[in-house]
Amino acid sequence: MCRIAGFPAFLPRFFDTLPMSSSTANADSLPEVPKMGAEGGFEVDETVPPLRISGFLCLLFGLLSVLSLITFPMIAMPIIAIAFGLFALRSYEGPKPVGLTLAKIGLVLAVGLGACGFSVHKFKQSTLANQAEYFARQYLQVIGTGEFAVALELKKDVINRLPMHMPLDEHYNSTEELKKSLSEFADEGLNKEIHELGPDTKWVLLKKPYVFQKYGTDQAEMVFTNPESKDPKKVYVLLKFEIDKQGILQWRVDQLRIDMERLVAESIL
Repeated sequence: MCRIAGFPAFLPRFFDTLPMSSSTANADSLPEVPKMGAEGGFEVDETVPPLRISGFLCLLFGLLSVLSLITFPMIAMPIIAIAFGLFALRSYEGPKPVGLTLAKIGLVLAVGLGACGFSVHKFKQSTLANQAEYFARQYLQVIGTGEFAVALELKKDVINRLPMHMPLDEHYNSTEELKKSLSEFADEGLNKEIHELGPDTKWVLLKKPYVFQKYGTDQAEMVFTNPESKDPKKVYVLLKFEIDKQGILQWRVDQLRIDMERLVAESIL
């Protein structure tokens, strides 16, 4: 070592004899910092439990599965939860991954709530289908008996219907405008033909009630035929489930027409 002028020669030897700091002395004895694991396939330290994010996602979608009880499209929530749960519970080596317990809880919630949601909606659909068929048959019978005032009320929005205690015949004969609307309704082609067939006509379901939702409203469509008549017809009925002024759900006849084969898919219409 070359010496710098004015620098005492004994100082280098003095610094060489100083003890090392505790941080420097213990640097080699510090434990190795563990590495964070991930689910993406990165190399991890086998002594550190890996973290499975899919287990947390399974629990999240398992909790969201409660929405399947409200609306049928939300049945996708338990399906997604089950997919994440099965992925999280895949086999592993080494320490138990973090998230397996959450995945099991999420799977229980998804299966339970999903099964309940599916059953509720199937039961609701079956109930609405039976009600819709009964209402449609009653409507055809009302027209067959010539009670056009009642039939006309059943085609109105339920919130605009007249009170049940009100005499409909007197109401529709009270003004010329109401008389005209009732007469035009009675003279409509299909209404007139159903009335001529009479109330004892046997209507047979050609297409079972199909219950669906459109714009948040439950609807049901079906097709009837009268095979015992000389000129059998295919009558298409579309009903809507609406809430009246008292908050009671009631069916309304939205369409009554001859069933025709569509040239365009209904999804396009």
